[in-house]
Amino acid sequence: MPPHLVVNLSYQTSGINVHKSDQYFIRSMVRTDIPTVFAIDQATWRNEAWPLEHFFAYLDDPFCQCWILESTNTDYPILGYGLQYFSNGISHIANLCIHPNRRGYGLGGILLRHMIDYGRRLGTSIVELEVKTSNINARRLYAKHGFKIIQLLEKYYSDTDDAYRMQLIINRID
Repeated sequence: MPPHLVVNLSYQTSGINVHKSDQYFIRSMVRTDIPTVFAIDQATWRNEAWPLEHFFAYLDDPFCQCWILESTNTDYPILGYGLQYFSNGISHIANLCIHPNRRGYGLGGILLRHMIDYGRRLGTSIVELEVKTSNINARRLYAKHGFKIIQLLEKYYSDTDDAYRMQLIINRID
């Protein structure tokens, strides 16, 4: 059974079940995280995973922010990652991925909320992303957080895989 998660403003969360208490936090990615992030991406997407150099490029780009969701109490200290970039007043979520063994615990929502809030703090009023039309779990996560489908992108991921562009309008902090 998934732990119950409580989020506070510092993005530290507690997951509580009868066996232990997990402490989660979000931090900026560093270069030494990339091998683990790459392994999570490979385990998730297999032959559609990003090349290793893409992660280094995102980390080195001043218009990108790379996040790590980490736990202090599990065998998987890095549980997931998120990549977002900023262009023309829009926060764009390029990738959000949770380790396959840690899905179903609400961790994707924690990371997504953090990325939305970060964009808000930078003054963006729109958050966008693309998601495979066949990725039902991701689409549900985004819809649960207020994202709406605004466009069908035919053959976006391959000759056979379409995507939806989804968008969330957020209130800026001024």
